[in-house]
Amino acid sequence: MRRPRRGAAGRGAAGAARRAARDLLAAPAEEAGSASLARLVAASLVSGAVVGALGAAFRASLAEAERLREAMIAWSSTHPGLGWLAPMLAVAACAATARFLVMRFAPTAAGSGVQHVEAMMRGEAKPSPPEVVPVKFLGGVLALGSGLALGREGPTVQMGATVARITGRAALRGETDRALVDAGGAGAGLAAAFNAPIGGAVFVCEELAGRFSPRLLLAALASIAAAVAVMRWLLGDSIDLPAAQDGPPAAWIMPFFLALGILLGLFGKLYNLATVGLLRLTDGAAPRGSLLRAAAIGAGVGLLVWFAPAMVGGGERLAGAILRDALPLRELLLICLVRCVIGPLCYAAGTPGGLFAPLLLLGAATGASFAGALNLAVPGLGLPMVAFAVVGMAGLFTGCVQAPLTAIVLGVEMTGRHDLALAMLVGAFGAMLAARWVRSPPIYESLRQRMRAAR
Repeated sequence: MRRPRRGAAGRGAAGAARRAARDLLAAPAEEAGSASLARLVAASLVSGAVVGALGAAFRASLAEAERLREAMIAWSSTHPGLGWLAPMLAVAACAATARFLVMRFAPTAAGSGVQHVEAMMRGEAKPSPPEVVPVKFLGGVLALGSGLALGREGPTVQMGATVARITGRAALRGETDRALVDAGGAGAGLAAAFNAPIGGAVFVCEELAGRFSPRLLLAALASIAAAVAVMRWLLGDSIDLPAAQDGPPAAWIMPFFLALGILLGLFGKLYNLATVGLLRLTDGAAPRGSLLRAAAIGAGVGLLVWFAPAMVGGGERLAGAILRDALPLRELLLICLVRCVIGPLCYAAGTPGGLFAPLLLLGAATGASFAGALNLAVPGLGLPMVAFAVVGMAGLFTGCVQAPLTAIVLGVEMTGRHDLALAMLVGAFGAMLAARWVRSPPIYESLRQRMRAAR
């Protein structure tokens, strides 16, 4: 019998992966034997444990890189004349190196990586190669640790999906079950990044797969539980962005939360347009031009590291200060101005790094500024700025990503403000309504379409 050509076999494997992706996204019900289910859960637990350890190592490495950056700033300050050159050159070198690693070893590691995982889940892209894991790890530490305004969750999500794919291929025979384990690994990466296990599970069903099913939930819950358990064992269990506890807001404040959500839904469209627009400006750039662009963006961030070191990086410290009600209105407005510029700009560098954390900071600053401005305009109004900061986080996340359930659950888990669940729901509703009204596509849908067009 005639043997099939290699090209035909490759197309057959790709077709099987696409069919598995369609099954994952569209199947209304799933049936499988107990042995198959046991293998699925076992693979999810193993991959989750590995993702948890990897996520903990990534977070610890970022903390050490931030400490080194602060030491460099302290040393540079002893040379006031030319001290600004050190951070400028260092950040430029780190950004260029991170971009080189992506270009040379794993092009799919550029940016957040969430859009690639989503494309993979939909059968629109091949799974990331194993090289993505070291490139995403090292490139992420260089980019985020040096001060680029990017988030740690993008690298952990893509590393999680890649680790899960390796585990699934070793333990499972069916492409559908492998896709389920991939989704669980991605959710484990998000959960480990933010210490938010429920948020990771909701992210898998709402954003990655777009549906809930018992088998998908089993894979996601097993992977996320193992990842967060390992991460907490290694790093401890603490809320990432604890917010000041000032009591639940009164009912009469709810219309103000709705107004903030609508504003953030409109703002989210502008932020998405800026992010995608800056990326389009770089389309077709030669490799050398791509490296020079990353270095130039890094140099600009390096100057900001010198003049305003609190403004750079993922923004966890600034967000924490906002949620403690520790910043005046003038500083909040400055944060909004600076971060809405450097966020899309840093993403255009093409290094590893996510969008979630910068959105959370910008949303918190916008929400607190909204309340502070109204309090200043109407003396005696007394809107709680911390509550508006928390709702702002969920609102801008919803306006840009259009995953309101993920936004609300992450807001609750990361801030500890369970009493603001209704306020976040109202704000997310307003943001979702405004985003849909102005026909703003979700940011990862836009990035996924751009990725497909570039193939």
